[in-house]
Amino acid sequence: MEFAQIFTEMSWIPAVLLSLGLVFTIVEVFVPGFGFFGIVGILSMVAGIIVRIAQGLNLVQALSLVLIVVGFYVVAGMYMVFSAQHGILSQTGLFETNSTLRQDYNKTEKELRKLVGKSGRALSKLNLGGKAKIKGKIYDVVSATSLIPAGSHVKVIAIKDNQIMVRKWFE
Repeated sequence: MEFAQIFTEMSWIPAVLLSLGLVFTIVEVFVPGFGFFGIVGILSMVAGIIVRIAQGLNLVQALSLVLIVVGFYVVAGMYMVFSAQHGILSQTGLFETNSTLRQDYNKTEKELRKLVGKSGRALSKLNLGGKAKIKGKIYDVVSATSLIPAGSHVKVIAIKDNQIMVRKWFE
């Protein structure tokens, strides 16, 4: 009977605060990011607990309410960890594990020199730099001349400071 009184004798203020905390926390779990919803959710939950305790809960009821809220956050945290490893969160940029280094970063200039004279296609607009597909591989390249539109044929003309220099090529 004491457990039921935690919620049945609750006024609207702690009910709204606890509900907002629940909703904001769920939003943060499914759309992680800046943390605004998580922080507001936690603060709303804490405020709801404090207001509910001030309305006249005994020690057992107060501890029960705190344990319910802590249990909710433990379950939400476990879901986030599981989802980050196996679920939809693992497919977001938030948990991206790929390197930010160029794909050709570890190539030596000697290996890149083999590309001189080879042709390919610009995958992005080449102003100063961009991406091009040469011999079936994607490389970071630099335009030796002017702007080269995406989709244009390009030809490797030189390797300078471990950068692949290309110019527009007409086949």
